[in-house]
Amino acid sequence: MEFAVEVAGIFAVFVLLMCALGVLVPSRIVAFATRWTNQRGLWVAALLRLAFGLALWFAAPASRAPLFLQVLGIVTILAGVSLPMIGLDRFTKLIEWSVERPPIMVRLWCLFGIALGGAILWALIPAAS
Repeated sequence: MEFAVEVAGIFAVFVLLMCALGVLVPSRIVAFATRWTNQRGLWVAALLRLAFGLALWFAAPASRAPLFLQVLGIVTILAGVSLPMIGLDRFTKLIEWSVERPPIMVRLWCLFGIALGGAILWALIPAAS
């Protein structure tokens, strides 16, 4: 599904850009995250995870690493489904806990996000024949 590949690619680029911002200016990514500690933020986070997970799942067969994208898609879908189940209070506490980490931890998590986003983009690029 070409559309799923494009959607997954857009999500991966977004992850890369946000994580690059987090590496360069951790306080900006922290400020961005704290703006979403409300009911709307919870649902937006859940829906984005569901959309990203489904895009990964449907893009997997046309990718270089179908198993990688399928597993990541399932994990992302499960995260999207479980997020509303944890409730707003726990969601807020989770965000508050994560933004209280020292800047070096934010940078390390963002470096992981850059690597993951890059791996997804690599997997989505068609293999040369």
